Amino acid sequence: MREPSLPVDASNNEGKYNLLRKFSRYFLINFLLTFLAYLRGRIDELSRQLNNANDELRDLRTTFGQVTSYNELLVRENAELKRKLKGKGKGKGRARDDDDESEDEDAGDSRQIKRQRRVTHSSEEDKEVEDERARVSLNSY
Repeated sequence: MREPSLPVDASNNEGKYNLLRKFSRYFLINFLLTFLAYLRGRIDELSRQLNNANDELRDLRTTFGQVTSYNELLVRENAELKRKLKGKGKGKGRARDDDDESEDEDAGDSRQIKRQRRVTHSSEEDKEVEDERARVSLNSY
């Protein structure tokens, strides 16, 4: 008995199919490697941009802290000058209403100083202390 053999055309088609499969794998792998290289480059670029933004943010925080500290010094100096003017004005017979107005301004200055102090906290420990103070403050009501 003779075994059935594949016709010549069928084996030729199978060889073409295998060649096409290998060719497709090659292009798929090449495409994936190219895409991965693109993604690596994009990730590197985004990482650089993030680092630059973080550096800029750090600079802004530093500048903000310096400006806030300087503002606090100016507020204190302003309050001190107002107190000196108030002292000079008393000797010249100023009206009582003027004294009350000056005291109100001093109270406003002290509130502004306290507000500035709250804003200038920059370290994590200061933030934790501020959070704890807020919790205690809320619990006391």
